Amino acid sequence: MSRALLVVDLQNDFYEDGALPVPEASRINARVNGLLESGDYKVIVASQDWHPENHKSFAVNQGKDPYTPFNNGKGIGPLLWPVHCQQGTPGAEFHREIKTEYFNYIIRKGTDPEVDSYSAFRENNGTDLGLAALLKGLDITEVDVCGLALDYCVRFSALDDVRAGFKTRLILTATRGVGATPNDIDDALKEMKEAGILIIE
Repeated sequence: MSRALLVVDLQNDFYEDGALPVPEASRINARVNGLLESGDYKVIVASQDWHPENHKSFAVNQGKDPYTPFNNGKGIGPLLWPVHCQQGTPGAEFHREIKTEYFNYIIRKGTDPEVDSYSAFRENNGTDLGLAALLKGLDITEVDVCGLALDYCVRFSALDDVRAGFKTRLILTATRGVGATPNDIDDALKEMKEAGILIIE
């Protein structure tokens, strides 16, 4: 068995009642749990946004409104966000319906207040988070990706996965997008397909 499952950011703040809600997020839980329980994976890795309260991606820390376009060229942008997934808060916890007992590893990201981290593989300034080395060390060659949100953290994680040399599949029924700006979701799917990621409907 050489396949891993990457479960991206299934945290309370990304669900319908959270600080940065993804529409219909809770509808993927049953599908995600089915994947977790399937026995089809050698290893299951979950990513977790884990921001300090002074994180510069939070709009309030820039004196601006959430979803304001912003890019400082140093790893913050292209938008500013509501305060979300702050370290140690209920919003940063995994959703109670997700069977986290199947997680073998958890990668925490976005811990540097100066740099955001959409991908589970690296921060937005390129700093390596060690996931590729972990998977290769476990002789993984194929990775299925699911979680939240399709047009941001799932997208960037899947793109970095295929760049790292893994055969990559996006489990479409186990992801949902934010859609903060028009066409974000369609553009994300197009970019992933063009990168060689197989979209599993």
